[in-house]
Amino acid sequence: MRAVILGSILTLFVLTPAFGQMTGSGGVNMMSGEILAPAAGRGEGAGGSFWRTDLWLKGTAGSTVTLEFHANDSASDSPTATAPVVLTSAVMFFPDVLNSPLGLEHAFGNIVIRGTQPVSATIRAYTPSGNGAYGSAFMAMPTSMAMRGTGGPMHDDARYQLYVTGLQPEPRARVNAMVTNAGAVPITGTLEVIDADGQPPVGGTASLPFSLRAYSSHQFGDVLAGMTSRYGDGSSMQLRVRLGDGSNGMMMVLASVIDNATNDTYTVMGSMMNGGAGLIP
Repeated sequence: MRAVILGSILTLFVLTPAFGQMTGSGGVNMMSGEILAPAAGRGEGAGGSFWRTDLWLKGTAGSTVTLEFHANDSASDSPTATAPVVLTSAVMFFPDVLNSPLGLEHAFGNIVIRGTQPVSATIRAYTPSGNGAYGSAFMAMPTSMAMRGTGGPMHDDARYQLYVTGLQPEPRARVNAMVTNAGAVPITGTLEVIDADGQPPVGGTASLPFSLRAYSSHQFGDVLAGMTSRYGDGSSMQLRVRLGDGSNGMMMVLASVIDNATNDTYTVMGSMMNGGAGLIP
């Protein structure tokens, strides 16, 4: 993984009947027995940067939480490292969590967090710069929020496609996209660059396949390179991510948009609606 994606994260989910716990007021309780913190990293990145990751856990004091790290592009369903921790207070802070307690000197991937009681987490990935630091913080999400496959034919079914908008094209920006397997079953699929009308942009069709083991991710770098939109300045181009036929696992999508002049990044939020089909019932 190119660590530059850690500078800004988009998280795009499709709601399922298992979407967290509904509260009495109609809201969603984001605490869960299994949550996933994507895009954690420790190591060198672009432009001489060095990334590290901090983690905050919130849960029931005295309960046990297991941290399970899965590397990007892993060849195995087994975690790279695990670490059980006991919450000595309702909120605990773990600076440089990949180094301690996970014991990793150099790694990029996802942290799956499982608790004996429901837990929530915030992750911060950043790099020191002079007297300060730059990076991004975001909430770990219940794996139950991920889009689920059926194990049957899905490729042309809009309910099993995620759309990412809010992008900026080359040369003023670059877009990195990350697909994450949010479950224990391997998944396959494709990431496509499409124009505002759903057709291929000028410059050809970009269709990028992925195959992911349990809880692993793959990053596609600079996915809009060489693409030109037929509409406006190109800001209307989008990404479509499809689960492959036969996949019965779970998928999340992350992306970052980086300004090529300043390296500033921003977070974009994808629509939960899928090609007019609406939310998965």
